Amino acid sequence: MKKNISKTMYSEWVLRNSLYWMSAVTRWKLDENDQNWLVSFELWNDEVEFEFERLLNDYKLREKVQAHTGQVRSSIIDNVLRSIDSRLAE
Repeated sequence: MKKNISKTMYSEWVLRNSLYWMSAVTRWKLDENDQNWLVSFELWNDEVEFEFERLLNDYKLREKVQAHTGQVRSSIIDNVLRSIDSRLAE
């Protein structure tokens, strides 16, 4: 089964993370053209389709959360590392 997935709908990060977890379900191959990701699955049925759609949705949501929280998380990490550095310098 071959699926054409619009590059405007899903980023490479979303697609590759989803495909990573699909490796436990079926073998796949990824190609691309200018507008689409071209994914070929060795096995394709309702369960495989459901799992792939679930993973795409999950990673798309994660991508949105990261975009909104990335700066805050980076700030927290920087503060923690500065705190550890100052304690080690004492």
